[in-house]
Amino acid sequence: MEYTQSMNGHFLFINSFERSFTTILVYDDIILVGNDKKEINRIKQTLNKTFKIKDLGDLRYFLGLEVARSKKGIMMNQGKHALELLKDAGLLAYKLAITYMDNLVKLSSIESVPFKCSCL
Repeated sequence: MEYTQSMNGHFLFINSFERSFTTILVYDDIILVGNDKKEINRIKQTLNKTFKIKDLGDLRYFLGLEVARSKKGIMMNQGKHALELLKDAGLLAYKLAITYMDNLVKLSSIESVPFKCSCL
């Protein structure tokens, strides 16, 4: 099967044929995703022959994103990454501060007006 390089990034390769869909994301590590187990196994074997890869199983953490699966779907968050940033900056023990923000404000770089806080 032939993979085409995505126009959205030189690190993403996509293969789509009938009902089969497979993507390969190459960025330090390799993420292989798809709905065709045979094709995924074929790609793993091909990569292993050339590069001696190690299959780490289901994706759990990649580029600061934590990935969790449940029956309802896939959830991604950056909680671990945020904690690491706070720790590195020496701010882990700091307490939260209330910041007032109108959650109905629509921001636009073209036609918005500066935000005025009525809380002060």
